Amino acid sequence: MNMRRLWSGLAASAVILVAGTAFSGGGIVNELISFDETTGALAAYPAGSQSPATYMHRPSTIHLPSVGVFTPPDPCTGLADAWNLTVKYDERHDTNSRFVFEALLTVMSDFQCHATVTTATNGVDLVTIAPTTP
Repeated sequence: MNMRRLWSGLAASAVILVAGTAFSGGGIVNELISFDETTGALAAYPAGSQSPATYMHRPSTIHLPSVGVFTPPDPCTGLADAWNLTVKYDERHDTNSRFVFEALLTVMSDFQCHATVTTATNGVDLVTIAPTTP
């Protein structure tokens, strides 16, 4: 393991631990319904809610690996796999493929896939997002 990756991992962990007080709580599972790549607005139904919520996908949003086991013929299976490959690519190359995640969010919304999100204290800005099984 090279030192750059080690320090990046430690720094990310520290930010998440220290900024934990800025989160609105644990992750919320949402059914995605639309994503606007122009504005970064992600509309979704939070678990147990009849009213949609709007979250803002920001350059600072952390994209986490998918949670749960996706099984075919669920169309979200391949999208979760593509998401995980992109997360791994970004970690390996120390980059941010935001445009890929935004394209995936668009298609995931079309198929009404689910994602777990954490938000900033304002309840709108996405801190983390990860595809998940319902």
